Amino acid sequence: MDPQVQLLRRQYLQLVEPSNLSFPTDPSTLRSPHFQASLYESLFAPNQPNNTSPPERYTARVLKKLITKLSEPPIALGGEEQDQEQPVIPTPSIHPAKKVKIDNLTLLPEQEIHEQLLELYTELLSRSSSAASPLDPEASRSYVTYIFPPSPFNGGEIGLPVTLHESRNIISGAGTTGLRTWEAALALSEYLICTHLQNIYKNTAFTPTIEGVGRVLREYNRVLELGAGTGLVSIVAARLGAPKVLATDGDSMVCEALAKNVHLSGVSETVTVRKRLWGDEIEMDEDFDLVVGADVTYDATVISYLIKELEQLFAKNSHIRVVISATIRNEDTFATFEKACRNSGFVLEQKLWIPPTPQIFFYDQIAQIRIIHITKSTAKFLGL
Repeated sequence: MDPQVQLLRRQYLQLVEPSNLSFPTDPSTLRSPHFQASLYESLFAPNQPNNTSPPERYTARVLKKLITKLSEPPIALGGEEQDQEQPVIPTPSIHPAKKVKIDNLTLLPEQEIHEQLLELYTELLSRSSSAASPLDPEASRSYVTYIFPPSPFNGGEIGLPVTLHESRNIISGAGTTGLRTWEAALALSEYLICTHLQNIYKNTAFTPTIEGVGRVLREYNRVLELGAGTGLVSIVAARLGAPKVLATDGDSMVCEALAKNVHLSGVSETVTVRKRLWGDEIEMDEDFDLVVGADVTYDATVISYLIKELEQLFAKNSHIRVVISATIRNEDTFATFEKACRNSGFVLEQKLWIPPTPQIFFYDQIAQIRIIHITKSTAKFLGL
């Protein structure tokens, strides 16, 4: 597959905003009939398993962005985000015989646009009026597929894609934030992958930000995830070889969706889902080697419960390893977490997360994300 098409496919299946898609900057590449045909077959042809393709509304927005870029000059009379009902318009061929207006785009006779791309776009416009009501709780949920980049060693696949059914809303109608995958979860998943691949592919771009850590996740590790949300971190841990993963969250609705994602990703034999409130008594027969958590420090009102949870885990196993990722939205809130850790005798070692090159996942990097290792003693985590 063409590397540019491969990159666009990864971004498209992850539902990256159309304005952030990496379309070729060379107009001749974008206009190439071969490139457009490859783009259609790799992105838009119905080839996703189990009906896990991106939602039609998103696909229409991507096609509109693509056709706009193919227009010369690009003429967009309305904003990209407008999703108004449009009349069905006869589909032009790859060379429009005359000036044609589709949606808010004007196509000229000399413009070369692949026929199947135009057919799909006009078909999606004609179906827009029958879209699900935004009041439907399922309407905001979409299948999002996270694909690992090709190996820098041999160009082959690093691992199987992870497909999650998640909400694209910041807060769901039920008031929970756990139904979407947040940037901190993507960063922590990348971190586990990077430290894992460092031992496989020497001298590649997959180098962890925290020097000298080595592999955070080992094949014998029993992993506990706190605040698992959609489950990406737990699923990645299972895919990297962890024999036992317990994914926990305090919200019943989130746990229900999480269990479906675990099944969808084919790791049900490894990953167990359980509702758990921080600070509840830990069952005596449970023991873990690695505790992970993404975006578990953003709410100052629950930090005391998180600290109590960590105290219980360290009391049960003083050598347990804790790695969390935190998006720093509010410095005061994070300072509250740091102070609470110090008061409990925890040692924090933290570094700013810098995503790897090539990118594994795609997400906004406006807010600072830190990777934090937490230990109970003064012994540093590094090198253990």
